[in-house]
Amino acid sequence: MKIKVILIGFLVCFTSCYNDKEDLLYGAVECDTEAVSFSEEIMPIISNNCSTVGCHVQGGSGVGILENYDQVKAIVDDGSFRDRVLVQMDMPPSGSLSACELQHLEEWIADGALND
Repeated sequence: MKIKVILIGFLVCFTSCYNDKEDLLYGAVECDTEAVSFSEEIMPIISNNCSTVGCHVQGGSGVGILENYDQVKAIVDDGSFRDRVLVQMDMPPSGSLSACELQHLEEWIADGALND
């Protein structure tokens, strides 16, 4: 009886934890990267994933502050943004960005990381 309870506990634990990926759940999502805008696409990605409480904000633990264009552009220009977010993919630490967010960032950087 004790073994059955332990086995059921393991099964519940292992089958209840998973990491949803948007494109796997809903199929390919159309991602328009024709004219990526800093204020429309890039800053919302950064605000929601980087410049959050305790991270890349004043007094946060993240290296650098990412609250405006000039601050973001500085780390894009030195290559660290692309390296950490698009190559190593270890930022944000909470998990990878969606495929569309990554495409927006890649396109924006490739186009010169302009401020709209």
